[in-house]
Parts: sequence; C-alpha cells; structure tokens
Amino acid sequence: MKTLLSLFLLLAAVPALADDNLRCGNLLVQVGDSTSRVLERCGTPQARSTSIEPVFATNRRGETDQVGSVEVQRWNYDRGSNQFAARLRFEDGELRRIDFDD
Repeated sequence: MKTLLSLFLLLAAVPALADDNLRCGNLLVQVGDSTSRVLERCGTPQARSTSIEPVFATNRRGETDQVGSVEVQRWNYDRGSNQFAARLRFEDGELRRIDFDD
C-alpha cells in the first residue's frame, strides 16, 4: 500500500515538472534560460512577438500602483505532427513560462 501511494505521488508530480522543460532534439531548455540559450538549442521560432507590459504592486494602503514595466517576448514552436506546439514566454530576456497546445 505504501509503495502504491509513493508511485501515485510521483506520477502526480510529473505533469507539474513537464511544463518547466522543453526538449529540442536531444537538448533541453527550461524556465530560467536566456533567449540566446533557447535560440542555440531550439533554433528560430516559427512566430515571435514582443510587447512592453506594466508591472503592478500593492502599496501600504492596499491600492495597486504601476511600479515599472517589463519587456515580454512570446515565441511559438511548431514541433511537428507527433508533438504539441510549444509557446514560450520570456520576461526581460529570461524564459519564464512554457505552455503546450493540446
């Protein structure tokens, strides 16, 4: 019973880990990597967009104020018919999120 519970907990954690990594051929990129590292390992994305987005914080009175801005890049990789497409989000040149299309 203890082994079964351990296996269940291990398998439950795998999907959470999967979204932090992307395999490009034999190489792996992960959240925290730079744009140059992802380009080196995965090549040029099929689509790329850049925007400047505001950064907000709550002040002492509980109000929300804009405290700055961040450059956001979104890259899309079409990984072929046997794999889900990948959408990467970079903030100020650092990979922050990897999503896969279903």
